[in-house]
Amino acid sequence: MGKGDKRTKRGKLFRGSRGKAYPSKPPPAPPKPEPKAAPVKAPKPPRPQPAAPSEPTPPAAQS
Repeated sequence: MGKGDKRTKRGKLFRGSRGKAYPSKPPPAPPKPEPKAAPVKAPKPPRPQPAAPSEPTPPAAQS
């Protein structure tokens, strides 16, 4: 199971052959397309502020 064994990875490396135990590298993946620029959305108008209470509420009575 050394350099002389053509069924092992070390034997494949030594002989320079390829096979089941030492497969070749997969082909490179095609380049990914560039992402398109997202359209710029108009900013949303600010939310209206809640109305302030007209008179303060009295504190709760303690018992």
